[in-house]
Amino acid sequence: MTAVLSLKNVSFQVGEKVLIDRVSFDVQEGSCLCIVGPSGSGKSTLIRLFNRLNVKTSGDIFYRDHPIEFYPVSELRHRIAMVFQRTSVFPGSVADNLKMALQFRSKEKVADDDPRFVSALNHSGLASSYLSENAELLSGGEQQRMGIARALVTDPHVLCLDEPTSALDVEAAHQVVNTIKSLRDKMTVVMVNHRLEEVEEVATHVAMIDAGKIVEIGTVDEFFHHPKTDRLKAFLAAYRRQGGSE
Repeated sequence: MTAVLSLKNVSFQVGEKVLIDRVSFDVQEGSCLCIVGPSGSGKSTLIRLFNRLNVKTSGDIFYRDHPIEFYPVSELRHRIAMVFQRTSVFPGSVADNLKMALQFRSKEKVADDDPRFVSALNHSGLASSYLSENAELLSGGEQQRMGIARALVTDPHVLCLDEPTSALDVEAAHQVVNTIKSLRDKMTVVMVNHRLEEVEEVATHVAMIDAGKIVEIGTVDEFFHHPKTDRLKAFLAAYRRQGGSE
């Protein structure tokens, strides 16, 4: 497999506090890498480095063999799209929200019936009938899937998801998980998630981070069934003792 993202000895700090500490790993093309770890371990901070929402302090990050600084920030962020824990919802219809993503990307004039809208909605698990719906009146799960559609409408190569189900009830979370599973064959996905049962369901690879350092990374089977480090073994055991919730 080919690495679409490569991190080489990457660190990020704010003042004297080191949040990401000399991290190195690859994200393989077409994989679904889930990043897990205890609260405050650096999961969200790490993925925000990929498209320069956070700017690394040292080390190198490569996207398709080029340093990420090679790309204009706007281009990098449409190639590596981000969906946050809580989707920002703008006043107007779902179509208006999707249109905003395209206009922000290129300042192009976008028609209300742009065919990219229906494709993005379908891939995010929403029917085309949602285009006319008031975005602010959607349920939490529907808004999160609209947020995924808004990222997909710009045709990214990598989709980063930061705790996409943490604010959702069980049913809505299940719908979003199914959406993510359907995307795995279409693009590279990187997801931060503390719900390990969801990780085991969607991931091809899993990485654990703790105190800003990568503890272990491997295939989903290696990670859950053949952990190598004592730290990962303890993390998995604690999770299972708590019945699958942090």
